[in-house]
Formats: sequence, structure tokens, C-alpha cells
Amino acid sequence: MINRTIFKKTLGESLPMIAAASLGITGFVVLFAQSMLGMGAELMKFVSQFEFLQKIFEFGFGIDVSGEISISVLFAVCFTHGLVLIMSWSTVIATTSRVTSGEVERGTADLLLTLPVTRAEVYCSTSLVWISASALLAICPVIGVWIGLQIFEIDEPVEITRYFAPALNFFFLILAVGGISSMVSAIVDRRGMAVSIVAGFLLLSSVLNFVLPFIEAIQPLSFLGILGYFRPVDIVRSGNWPISEMATLFAIAAVCWTIGLVVFSRKDIPTA
Repeated sequence: MINRTIFKKTLGESLPMIAAASLGITGFVVLFAQSMLGMGAELMKFVSQFEFLQKIFEFGFGIDVSGEISISVLFAVCFTHGLVLIMSWSTVIATTSRVTSGEVERGTADLLLTLPVTRAEVYCSTSLVWISASALLAICPVIGVWIGLQIFEIDEPVEITRYFAPALNFFFLILAVGGISSMVSAIVDRRGMAVSIVAGFLLLSSVLNFVLPFIEAIQPLSFLGILGYFRPVDIVRSGNWPISEMATLFAIAAVCWTIGLVVFSRKDIPTA
């Protein structure tokens, strides 16, 4: 089901953005680690004095201020930082929409599909690119933390292995975004529209994750907040692997990706 030519073509087109996002996330996490060492403990002490700020940090960054606040816990916040999420999500969305809706919008899809390959091969070959990119992007925060441990002087021991579980959870979160984007891109013929729909959904999900504790009326919409299945701070603090959360994110990714495969295999492709 994988065509090496299409895989290499898609990888070549996507590689600059994937590399830039990977380096950007890693570099940002190094700087983030430095800032946490400098002011993280003082910031958490200040926040603990105000209940409203505690709720903001708990649901916006996944930090329970009343619990253990160690350097290891503070470093884990980097996984949920907006910049890390935006760089990883935008890379995957751009890659998933490159062929399924991008080629259609440019009017070159008919030329691509005249090659001796099936639509399923095209879909799966391009999917392998963004899945591989997801794995790379998910491990970048761990690499950034490791680099920070080598550069900065830290008063307490930090085990890098504690971040493997959040990284795997992050991988499944990116997979879920990629699956949703693959489905939308297969349904919509215009790449800009597909990107806008997925970006709008992610924005809604992020807002829901932030405001759910404050507005009881929207509690039934909690299932739309996929960030609710990603709590890296709690994972690092407890040391437990979030098996059920990862299974849910994988199910979302698999179902959406499969719908996209079926739609792309059957849809009418307009010619230029």
C-alpha cells in the first residue's frame, strides 16, 4: 500500500517545514527549561495564593498547583505550551492536506492519479510521511529537556525517562490531529478551507479545555476537547502511563483516517 515514489515526493516537499518545526520545538524547550529554573518556583508560589489563577493554570497548562511542584513537573509544562502545540499541529495539517486537497485545488490531482497507483496507495504513502513527522515532533520536547539538563545547573535530580510517557501521549495527540485533518482534507476540495476547518476545531477544543471548569452549561461538549486526553504534568507527577487516554486518541486518529481513506478512494476528482 506504500508507493516509494509518492512517499519520497511528499517527504521532499514537507521536509523543510518538518525540520524547521523540530528544531523550533527543541530550541524553545531548552529556553523554556532555563526560564523554569529561573522563575518557575516563584511563579507557582505566587499563583498558589489566588484560586482563580490556580484554575487557569490547572486547565490551561495541566498544573495542579496544590500538588507537588518540582523541577521535573515544571519542565513537563513545555508539552502543553501553545507554541509547541501550534508548531506540531501546523506541520501535520500542512502535510496531510498537501495531496488530498492541495493537488485537487491546484488541478494537478488528475495527473498524479493517472500514475499506475491506486488512490489508497497515494493516501497511505502520504500518511506515512505525517505519521513519521508526528513521531519526530513528539520526541523533540524530550530532546529539548535533555539538552537543558546538559547545559544548565540543576539543584535536584531529573530523570529524563519520566518524559517518555508524556512524549508517547503527545504522539497520539498529534496522530489524532493528523487523522482529523486527513479526513477533512479528503472531504474538502480546497486546501485553504480544509486547513481552516481543522484549525477552527482545534481552537474550539483549546477554548473548551480552558473554559469548561467555569461554565457548567457547556459540560456536554467536553468530548470535543481533545486536550483533555493529554495531561503531561499529571503523568510526570504520578509516573503512571495514561493508557486509556492514549487509546482514545488512537481511536480518534484511526476512525478519522479510515473515513478519509474511504472518501478519497471514492470521490470524484475534478480536472483542471
